[in-house]
Amino acid sequence: MSENFVKAVVHCITKDDDGREELWQPYYEEIAKQTIDAAKHSDFVVLTHATYRQTHREFCVKKLIEGGATKENITVLYLTINPDVKLKGLYYRSKERIEYGGMMFGDHMRTYGWEGEGDITLSEYIKFKKENFPKSAGNDLFQGIPDGYGKTVDVSGRDMSHLDGVDDALGLVGKRNDKTLTFEEIRDKVKVVDQKRDQDHAATGAQEINVNFFAEARSMLEDDDDDDEDGTDNGDSDCDYNVINSKEEIEKVAKRRSSLISVEYLERELRLSNLNSSTPSKGDIKEKEKKQLMKARRVSLIKTGKIEL
Repeated sequence: MSENFVKAVVHCITKDDDGREELWQPYYEEIAKQTIDAAKHSDFVVLTHATYRQTHREFCVKKLIEGGATKENITVLYLTINPDVKLKGLYYRSKERIEYGGMMFGDHMRTYGWEGEGDITLSEYIKFKKENFPKSAGNDLFQGIPDGYGKTVDVSGRDMSHLDGVDDALGLVGKRNDKTLTFEEIRDKVKVVDQKRDQDHAATGAQEINVNFFAEARSMLEDDDDDDEDGTDNGDSDCDYNVINSKEEIEKVAKRRSSLISVEYLERELRLSNLNSSTPSKGDIKEKEKKQLMKARRVSLIKTGKIEL
């Protein structure tokens, strides 16, 4: 379910498309089910999720109602934020999370195409995200909610106004356990919980799996783009990406996935070293031909376990 959802994000949502229902609906059915299960043990449950498309939000709410929740007791909270504030926070949180998994953040960013040396700085990260992923760097990936559908809170302040806005939207004003805590004290308490969660996420192997989900989806998307440039019809649009269902297919994907990060590093090393010398037209290869050669090597390793030079 998670892998299919990632495909919907990478191949469809980034192109302003909901994606095929088979890709994303099972994922939302599951998180709605877990929310209903949690409601059996608590009067208040918050489902936090980056729900990009209005169609997806409506489907999730529908599943909550089918599970026993009443429409009157469901509040959709839509958060907005200044892009620079978001990217700054994302840099430090992502860096910490990746390092918990034993990888340097710069190495992780190179799998996304960053070509700098060493670790990536905050200014380099913000510049790279804005230039290469402008929709996610801003807030354009998220459809706004229709008037009256939910409540919107701006959380750019990174101060008590953020918490007050959320409390007001959810009807929780005056219900904090300790009303004497400052924003900084609350933030520091939450950070401890968040860091422990990230450490557990890395320790179980879930972080590596998630990184590889996105790496594989991006790899297949790039290969599709190359086919289109060459005038080759690959038979399906990006948003018709195959759904993973059978046990056999899952096992095949797992084998491919295990080598993806290694492939990304290999591609970088080859590009930075002797790419030209390994081809007949040394010193006279166009950028597009270099790219095609690297794609062929990567696909060869994914499919066969070997690199055809």
